Amino acid sequence: MTTHANPQRGRKVDPNSKSGKIRALLASGMSAAEIAEKVGCTPALVYNVKAKAGGAKKRGPGRPAKATTKAPKAKATTSVSAGLDSILAAVKGAEQQRVKMRAALEKISAVLADALA
Repeated sequence: MTTHANPQRGRKVDPNSKSGKIRALLASGMSAAEIAEKVGCTPALVYNVKAKAGGAKKRGPGRPAKATTKAPKAKATTSVSAGLDSILAAVKGAEQQRVKMRAALEKISAVLADALA
């Protein structure tokens, strides 16, 4: 079984067709509006031919599929409990810092009271 490595697939390019004329004018560096006026077509056709003429970077697939809105209940409860655990840990840490700061302020107040007395 032989396979042909033919990079040119599809129909042959006809230089006398509108798209062939557009390709030739694109190579000359004219703008899309100028080419469309000269060939007698719409600028959209010029852009289409330009995109399909080799060298154009292909775009990826279209819009990604929607994410499912229904999550498994076990996963949802673990993420909620993990969120609550992290909030609780943050509150406990803030409370510990508050107690340490309060003790430091009381020591500073005591030192100032001794110095002023």
